Amino acid sequence: MLITVKDVLELDGFKHAKIVAGKKGLSNVVNNATLMEVPDIFSYVDAHSLLITTLYPIYNNETATNELIPKLVELNLAGICIKPARYIKEIQPIMIEQANELDFPIIELPQDANLSKLVTEILELSLNKHINILNFRNHVHESLMKLFLKGEDIDSLVNSLSEIVKYPVLLLDNDFNITYMSKDLTEQEVTIMLPSNRYRNNNFIVKVQDVEYGEESYIKYSINAGKTRFGYIVLLKGEVDNNSLIVAVEQASLLIASVFYKNYAVLEKEKSFQDAFIRDILQGKIDSPIDTINKAKVFGWNMEFPEVIMIIKLLVEDDQKKKQLYGELLDSRLIQKILEEKLLINDKKLKTVYIDDSIVVFINVVFMTNIKENCKEVGRLIVERLKDKVKLGIGISNIAKDISSFSLAYKEAQSSIIISAILNKSSFVSHYSDYEMFKIIKEVKDIDILNTYVDSKLGKLIEYDKVNNMKLMETLKVLIEQNFNAKKSAEILFIHYNTLRYRVDRIKELGIKIDDGFVVGELVLAYNIYLWLLANKD
Repeated sequence: MLITVKDVLELDGFKHAKIVAGKKGLSNVVNNATLMEVPDIFSYVDAHSLLITTLYPIYNNETATNELIPKLVELNLAGICIKPARYIKEIQPIMIEQANELDFPIIELPQDANLSKLVTEILELSLNKHINILNFRNHVHESLMKLFLKGEDIDSLVNSLSEIVKYPVLLLDNDFNITYMSKDLTEQEVTIMLPSNRYRNNNFIVKVQDVEYGEESYIKYSINAGKTRFGYIVLLKGEVDNNSLIVAVEQASLLIASVFYKNYAVLEKEKSFQDAFIRDILQGKIDSPIDTINKAKVFGWNMEFPEVIMIIKLLVEDDQKKKQLYGELLDSRLIQKILEEKLLINDKKLKTVYIDDSIVVFINVVFMTNIKENCKEVGRLIVERLKDKVKLGIGISNIAKDISSFSLAYKEAQSSIIISAILNKSSFVSHYSDYEMFKIIKEVKDIDILNTYVDSKLGKLIEYDKVNNMKLMETLKVLIEQNFNAKKSAEILFIHYNTLRYRVDRIKELGIKIDDGFVVGELVLAYNIYLWLLANKD
């Protein structure tokens, strides 16, 4: 508990002292006491110190007297105790006026006050409270350490901390979702109310039934192990200010972090086996479908068919930022939560893994209707939730009817991302079937034939763009999509109508007859082959 000016006035040595100004500052914190023995005391005092003096060093200096209170306030002192009569008859009215204006306590001491003893008494009070805090810290540490050494889980540690401090305790993940709470909260409705600018502001309100706890009413402490943050521990203290509570939360966070880290290490080992297993599936390395399905159950995955593969790729150039965002996405389980909420399927019907710089999600669609649209809607929800944080692309495969189809489905989801990344400047959701023509194109086994066809129809445009960067290929794409409606095409391209007309003229000058319907059909085919080749260039 913090020592205040009010606490000091309750000491035996201050029985006959009286507060003569600055009563609103009685809650000022006192960490120390200092005797004023020289005029230039300001270099020798610490913040939250209580100055004790007869004013002898400045009693005949009117300027110093007038400046004393404002300077002490500027240095964040707790207050001043003055013993008059010997050197000054009374405390100057200007000092009282200043102290009242600045809420700075002036305590008038009796004539028989022993200043040295008063300082000692304050220091003893501070020392005793510090010792009490240390003893309490040791008590918390020993109590929780016993549970930790017994292998008790996080629930037990949270409940034990709550019982020791006599206040409710919550654990939150990195996205401020409640993961654990003490028993005294389990029967109540508890919600975390986040600010609108949550990514810039980590403060929040905890609502328990109808009672709201703002940031001044709780203690929040990060649960860290090395460079890994597992979330936050939150103690709902109400209006109480008590250093012991902070110490208790600090001790608890260390042990809870140890439990998290131990669990994390086990999960990381399991994850490496799981990732190798799934990588083999996606590469078509399957010895026995039955053995594979049974092995999937070991990793908490009920593999049933049909399935759909969704790939989520963060389109960020900064590798460090990308790695951090992928970690946050996986730790928060945001993708699983959206899938569970929207598709009404449980966690065991899903499998989410990080492979090859993207998140791969296997979705069981056995009982799903409108599979394509539902999966795209889930993708749009993910994009919406992350729109303020990152640009991303989501690719969705056709249905995989059995294990042997996973490899193809994975390539389909990858291809839809690659193609859509070419076509879209912002975040997107695409389904492989959006590009039906690819089914026909991929049947052509001779890649040289495809390259030759693209070169004959679009080669001049492609080469022109490489040299001049006029974006004629993009212009042609939009014109085709808009049935050669120049006005709409200009709006979509965010360019002036005359700029579009100029580009169209350049396309025609390069020998492309966009006024011929048959030629346009060939251009559409060539453009789709061009996209397919880009998506499959490896």
